Amino acid sequence: MRTCARERRSGLAVGLMVLFAQAALFGEAAAGPYAGPAYHAGDVVAWATSVTSMQRGPVNITDPTGPLASFGTSADALGMADNVVVSLGDGGTITVELAESAGNGPGDDFAVFENGFLEAGADAFFGEYAFVEVSSDGVAFARFDAVSLHVIDPVIEPNAFMTTDPTDYDNLAGDQPAFFGTGFDLGELYGHPLVTAGQVDLFAIRYIRLVDVVGDGSEQDMLMNPIHDPYPTPFDQSGFDLDAVGVMNVPEPSMASGLAAGLVAIFAVARRRGRRASLALAGALAFAAGAPAPALATTVVDFEDQGLAVGDFDNGSDSAGGFVSNGVTFENTFTDFGGGFFGWTGFSSSAVRDVTTAGFGNQYAAYDTAGIQGSGAGDSVGYGVFYDGSERMVLPQVSLVSNAMLTTTTYSALSMLNGDSFAKQFGGPTGDDADWLTVTLTGYDATDGITGTVEFDLADYTFVDNAMDYVVDEWTLVDLTPLGAVKSIGFSFAGSDVGTFGLNTPAYVAIDDVTIVPEPGTALLVGLGLLGLARRSRAG
Repeated sequence: MRTCARERRSGLAVGLMVLFAQAALFGEAAAGPYAGPAYHAGDVVAWATSVTSMQRGPVNITDPTGPLASFGTSADALGMADNVVVSLGDGGTITVELAESAGNGPGDDFAVFENGFLEAGADAFFGEYAFVEVSSDGVAFARFDAVSLHVIDPVIEPNAFMTTDPTDYDNLAGDQPAFFGTGFDLGELYGHPLVTAGQVDLFAIRYIRLVDVVGDGSEQDMLMNPIHDPYPTPFDQSGFDLDAVGVMNVPEPSMASGLAAGLVAIFAVARRRGRRASLALAGALAFAAGAPAPALATTVVDFEDQGLAVGDFDNGSDSAGGFVSNGVTFENTFTDFGGGFFGWTGFSSSAVRDVTTAGFGNQYAAYDTAGIQGSGAGDSVGYGVFYDGSERMVLPQVSLVSNAMLTTTTYSALSMLNGDSFAKQFGGPTGDDADWLTVTLTGYDATDGITGTVEFDLADYTFVDNAMDYVVDEWTLVDLTPLGAVKSIGFSFAGSDVGTFGLNTPAYVAIDDVTIVPEPGTALLVGLGLLGLARRSRAG
């Protein structure tokens, strides 16, 4: 099975028993699709330091007025993971405040530690699970979309001592043994309503909330699957047992704080030199403008500025070499062969909505079968389409592209689903052929050096269970932070159906809502520059 591996972090193991548990959990015996990495205390740079609220649940949800879980205290959830826990009870909640805000970066950004343990084999893990929510202000909380593929034996499950295969669970805390944490990637929350509304800042997460999953199946995951874990557990140590919450990615100083330090220093020097009024005005103007220069503000490239009506597209036939959307250049090469024949590579802008017409004539349509079919991300009008070539997406300056929405095109999707005169049907006649199509995004710095790559599977038919095979059929958020700070991004394709002239499968991808944030460290450099100027002025 082809999967995009999460970044693994090294650390010191705590005891041979835990090392054995980790090896068993994440070795070849793991059967589910979610074998994420286990994090150690050595991976963490900051821990939760206070509990802002805790509401314990009953030891048995069927008796809501009965005794509550009582094991441990709220203080046991603070500091470094030590296998000293506080139990939440059925449906109980706890909110912790972090010593340092977590920010979205490459890989997982924070980890939650519980006290599960392995009994015998990767599918015999005893652990209790919890939903995870994050907040910037302690008021608005965004919850991670959880997945549970565990199927119970209804004759004997659920029960108080049932075990699970932790690789069947995703985005739920509690799938690691004691002393090891479950990682969470804030990038997976792009597109959450509270994030898009600006109520939750993924670069300034200060609060983490854990909500115990009642294991009787009454609660569901994002796929509407019932979630099961040990139930009932009518003991004082009932429900999710929180040990610790640790941060791996801490955001760098903000633009405002970087400029503030420098401007204060400049102001102090100018005051001594009789230039107080002019520099005070300059400082006031800088802060009134929001401190960051417009080019450094967060930008979302949504292609709506191309002014296309529904059904229109622009394939570069004006030979302009591309188009600019929200300040970003999308390169295009158009060749007119005459007689009505032409070719293009690189980017086109589009507002075509057609998810049913097969063939080359429908090459500008995004394959999105959710919401308004064939629309842009979030049911918008415009989006971009890339066809295999050396052209790139070029930013006005080196920046961090945090994420983008991607999907297949209708031409490519229907070719893979049904086959055509050029390419095979994915899976073949029996459905057992291990076919796949992947687009790779490659980041380049200002000197054209490669900064990183991100792979996104547009189709994957390599699963042992054919029911899991898929062609992407809706806009999907892709975390691009592993690319690092980039000046441009290139696109390339690879797949299983290859012929004499290369890839047979139509090599297209649709793109929308590209989110660009200031280059990490820019604010700090600006502030240090101002501080340096202040020192020079003082010396002079």
